[in-house]
Amino acid sequence: MNIKRAFTLAELLVSLAVVGIIAALVLPSLNSSVDKSANADAMKKAYYYLGEVLEMPKSMGDPYTKWDYSTLTGETVYNKLKPFLSITKECLGTTGCWTTESVVGLNNATAEGFSSSGYGESAVSFRMADGIAISIAMSANDLNVDRKNQTTPVFAIDANGDDAPNQLGDDIFLFVLGDNGLLPAGNDVSDGIGNCKEDGLGTDCAARILREGSRKY
Repeated sequence: MNIKRAFTLAELLVSLAVVGIIAALVLPSLNSSVDKSANADAMKKAYYYLGEVLEMPKSMGDPYTKWDYSTLTGETVYNKLKPFLSITKECLGTTGCWTTESVVGLNNATAEGFSSSGYGESAVSFRMADGIAISIAMSANDLNVDRKNQTTPVFAIDANGDDAPNQLGDDIFLFVLGDNGLLPAGNDVSDGIGNCKEDGLGTDCAARILREGSRKY
């Protein structure tokens, strides 16, 4: 006699329940990893784009190497670059372009210097067509980038706009206009990692991602 065995309804339901539990445990981690990778890619895209834009005023006889940093503000830097930017919205010292949520570090501590207007005092911010938000301000914080001018333009990039987590090193990254052009915060940390780690603030993560090619922390 040929006896054919099959799953009972109870066994099938148990199997589906186990698969569902495993999926519930694994999928959030996978989604988080995908989001982090997408944010890193968006950051790199914005960084290279800004680097190109910063070279363009040179064609009008106004290279950034000749700017008088003692008189610059976030708005004057923005106005120098605006003719070369492709933006959908601008916010000059006002809200509406930058996230209104609090920005935190990788260690979940509040990141100082951020407001609903962007990063730094008298910040200006704008939105790109792809949803990336960028803020410009003058800052005396060197952010681990060597430069001859004590106060320099700092660019903050929010890679996914208003979406969570609004966290340094995850979707928010900082760049400094240094002596050799636009450089990622953390560019000159001795160990290549700085505070770009789980218990760190995350300001040095732009440099680490660009150095390592992707987010691995």
